[in-house]
Amino acid sequence: MIVVRQDIPGLLIIDYSNEPAFQVSKDGVELTSGLFVKELTPQAIAVEDAGQLVSVSSYIREFLTSRGYKVTFDEELERTLKELLDEEKLTSAIRKGTVARAKIGSLSDYGITRPLLEHQHNGLLHSLSVKHGANFSVPGSGKTATALAIYAVLRKQSVVTRMLIIGPASSFDPWEEEFRLTFGRDPKTVRLIGPRRQRAELLEYLEGVDLVLSTYQMAYRERENLTKMLRDNRYFFVLDESHHIKNIDPGPWARTALELAPLAERRMILTGTPLPHSPKDLWSQFTFLWPSSSLLGSRVGFEQRVQTSKSIEGLKRDLAPFFIRTKKSDLKLPEPLPHLVKIPYRDVPKRQRLIIRLLELRTMQEARELGLSKPDLSVLRRWRKARMIRLLQAASNPALLATTASDLGDPGEPLDGEPALQSLLKNYLDHETPVKIRYVAEKTRELVREGNKVVVWAFFVENLRLLRALLADLNPLVVYGVIPPYEEDDDPGFENRERNIREFKTRMDRPVLIANPAACSESVSLHTACHHAIYLERTFNCGQFLQSMDRIHRVGMPSGVRPEYHIPLIPCSIESVVDRRLQSRQATLYALLDDEMPVLGFEDESLLLEREDDLELIFRELLREISKEQPREVDREPSRGRSRR
Repeated sequence: MIVVRQDIPGLLIIDYSNEPAFQVSKDGVELTSGLFVKELTPQAIAVEDAGQLVSVSSYIREFLTSRGYKVTFDEELERTLKELLDEEKLTSAIRKGTVARAKIGSLSDYGITRPLLEHQHNGLLHSLSVKHGANFSVPGSGKTATALAIYAVLRKQSVVTRMLIIGPASSFDPWEEEFRLTFGRDPKTVRLIGPRRQRAELLEYLEGVDLVLSTYQMAYRERENLTKMLRDNRYFFVLDESHHIKNIDPGPWARTALELAPLAERRMILTGTPLPHSPKDLWSQFTFLWPSSSLLGSRVGFEQRVQTSKSIEGLKRDLAPFFIRTKKSDLKLPEPLPHLVKIPYRDVPKRQRLIIRLLELRTMQEARELGLSKPDLSVLRRWRKARMIRLLQAASNPALLATTASDLGDPGEPLDGEPALQSLLKNYLDHETPVKIRYVAEKTRELVREGNKVVVWAFFVENLRLLRALLADLNPLVVYGVIPPYEEDDDPGFENRERNIREFKTRMDRPVLIANPAACSESVSLHTACHHAIYLERTFNCGQFLQSMDRIHRVGMPSGVRPEYHIPLIPCSIESVVDRRLQSRQATLYALLDDEMPVLGFEDESLLLEREDDLELIFRELLREISKEQPREVDREPSRGRSRR
């Protein structure tokens, strides 16, 4: 007798300790040739199911049975497999349109004190109908409120008792705030933060808890405790910003989500960009919702399916019943006002002009030399990224060239030792203020004088610190990576991102927020207090750029108010290329999202692009731009058309 069991999610144990006829050297090798083996002992084989429990279990059963062995699955595994087989029947019914649309009474019957908007109510009914819903509505449409309403109905129906939410750290405070607005009371929350022992203790006492909040990183560390928690009670399991598990070859975050998924009574994914790079990004997200793989099939099969554009059209049709999406145009939001400010070449300080031009010429020269030497591809990639980072720094603040900027991928040694740049970079800020820094400081002061709150976006940490010093009299708040993401109970007075964002939104004496999009572009709502955003610098990361714009352009904006974006541009090669690329990607994104089916979003992994083909194309465009006659003005008028839809 061979017994198959699942002691922990994601790992199947094939126990042949009571089957003397089983030959590990023969049967074991053949069995595991198509599996991911975690451990092999004389008594058992441990294999990973890679989030495909049904197909892997079926393979094991069929293989062993075909060899004449008697196979049994333990009670817990059989129960899980039955639930997944029932899931296959449900997905089939949803595809055929034979699942009845959910009906509910008054929202107040479920403890909901705030009315839902029409598109949110539609999202509520859709998810209740299909059981495991995907909401791909645009940022700012109220996906969190919809999910909380679903939870209220499921709790009233005794389907679930509480919620487990995995998302970025910046989502914790918004979930708690939305809970207060939805139910008119404070939630009882457990945040998985702090030392390991503290986290374990938090999960031991969950009586009366409404929300369990975890980051993707912490869920991976706490997967064993979360497994026990999910088995001990009935959970509504939500992945917020679910594109974080997009990789079709599951990394630790995605693997954790897929392993935990079958243990929850109900599941949901929330994201405005479900396909950051390609249709492959859907597999892990929908397999989290439907762990039986009944929706998209196996990973390998799905990869093969989405190779052609014709198959993509079929995929759209197949998935349409399983998700809901509200487009930007559906929200009837006010049209934003973009201000692309062309700074004349003559207004760029002399040292900054010289530094930029010297760096551009050096880039051209090195490109020719590297082209002749044909370096290793990894060396060439690193050099291209380093040069583009340096050009971005020179355009915003040449003083950054005297740093290694290792936090941005280590673009190389500081450039203040270069003979041509040495005298220009020495004590640079003692001689002049970079023109875009000056513009941002002056524009911020102007807007604050007019009674506005302002969010200033910058990517380089030293620029955040410089702006904080220049605007010190305005008492600015700052949000970037080294500032802790949330408040710790044992030190509530310590600076953290949550408190800084809250004070910016609620205190009139804190009118300025200086933020890095990497730390503040997801799950943060500023639209009720702030309607002006200034961009010191932008990069090729279109996803973060668009997410940052949505912080002040969301459902619930005050009547008659339009968000305004202030984007200074100086006449140099890198600024021109970034602006053209972002406009092109933004236009492509919104053209696609205005389709009946949401398709592509853009969420690049860094401020530059990791994929060599994209990086090479952008760099060639940059070299063409550098080769043009210098100096020159930015010759394009600011865009006045639709910038966000």
